[in-house]
Amino acid sequence: MLTILTTISHWQDVKNAIASVDRLDELVSIVTNADDVQPSSKWIIVDNNIISKPLDWHDTEPPYIIASENYTDNNLLAFVFYSLGNHQKVFEYTSEGSSLYNNLLTATNIQFGYEISEEEYEDASIMKHNQCIINHYGNYANRVTLEQLAQKYEDAVETSENDELKIFTAKQYINLLIDVQQFSKAEALIHSLENSAISEEAKNALNVQLATVMMQQLEMPFDNEKLITIQNLFQNGITFYEKHHLKVNAGLLLIDASEIANYQQDFVASKDYINKAIQYFKEENIHEFLGEAGLRKATLLYTWSKNGQPQYYKPAINAFQDTLKVFKRDTHPQKFADIHHKMALIYSEIPVSPDEKPMWTAFCASSFKEALAFYTKDEYPYEYAMVSHNYATALINFPEAKLHNNLEKSFGLFEEALQIRNAEHYPFERASTLINQLELYWLLHNETGHEMKRLEEMNAKLNEIKTLVNDADMLEKVAFHETKLQSLKTLL
Repeated sequence: MLTILTTISHWQDVKNAIASVDRLDELVSIVTNADDVQPSSKWIIVDNNIISKPLDWHDTEPPYIIASENYTDNNLLAFVFYSLGNHQKVFEYTSEGSSLYNNLLTATNIQFGYEISEEEYEDASIMKHNQCIINHYGNYANRVTLEQLAQKYEDAVETSENDELKIFTAKQYINLLIDVQQFSKAEALIHSLENSAISEEAKNALNVQLATVMMQQLEMPFDNEKLITIQNLFQNGITFYEKHHLKVNAGLLLIDASEIANYQQDFVASKDYINKAIQYFKEENIHEFLGEAGLRKATLLYTWSKNGQPQYYKPAINAFQDTLKVFKRDTHPQKFADIHHKMALIYSEIPVSPDEKPMWTAFCASSFKEALAFYTKDEYPYEYAMVSHNYATALINFPEAKLHNNLEKSFGLFEEALQIRNAEHYPFERASTLINQLELYWLLHNETGHEMKRLEEMNAKLNEIKTLVNDADMLEKVAFHETKLQSLKTLL
């Protein structure tokens, strides 16, 4: 639905223009009071003989700014059909070469990935924001480098004619920084803009982005105060979108809020968030977002199963398998790998009878291999180390194999993980891998005469862990192994 906000003096002209196209009035409402604009509606303003298009804070169109135009019936209809997404009809009401034609053509090309010509780029260059948008999102042959685009964005933000446009441009720049994982820079930019005199929509956009960049920077063990801050920001965003009847936007935030609640071990809240997201995506018939929500719910069931409710292991497996119908290897390779990684963990942990164990371990190994096929050591070192660590840990409890030694394979995967999980950059992760590797040491066969060497290696790892972390649970495990080692040394 589209709303045109106009004045009493323009109302009849606008009504006549809309009535000139058969049944267009079924898609367009005309109001003279801003309070009558539907919260979820796209809208156009006709005032003082000027047609203008408000900034789109809800990501329903490309963030390319369409310049205001003098009122004519044809110009109005071009704006209307562009806003309704009927791009073929747009150009029936504009003259080739006019500023409106060029603007709408460029915006349409960005939306559909069509090539943008040099002429279009030159026309857009009069507005620094639009020049950034073409280089960021457009199919333009002479796009600038990432560093140059960042400079263009910073210049556009700095020289914006008002705070509202400044935030709108900054929003796109922050999206770029998030995409290239420059999270601390994105967060600093958001904080620098917090005191600007801006609309409720602009403030919400900044707060949602702040929650996103803070969430992306979370590290284990989680800081509870940060989790609370992020959750409050997400909840405010959800409330804003629900108030404006923007269910898809609210649903996306509900997925993130569910994950934060899971980190907080508030499983009831996490379940409520994700079920609400699923409800919204079903109502809006958005299949891929339904897949995302299904993935979150599967993760939630898995978390429950790990926290004293093993009856949820199989429902979690079923839920993950359902998501593979959406996130396939050829269309969503990273999601596919992540799902298999989670399924592998479930297969390794699910309590089953000894007769069933070989079948589940086969499933487990297959899923770990699917994850490692995507998360290679060269391209995704952190994730490679994480999957290797988990695979190694799972192998400790595998039944004895006929064709290979599972314990030796486990040792090799732990060593692979430790190569990446170095003390400088990943102290907590390294300590976790060392602790799990110590569990393996107790199971490895000691050749005669090598017992003391093995004990020395174990003692060195225990001493290293104590230099890496102050975590009470981790240090308790260290103390357990030290006591066990001391007892063994006494026997030897």
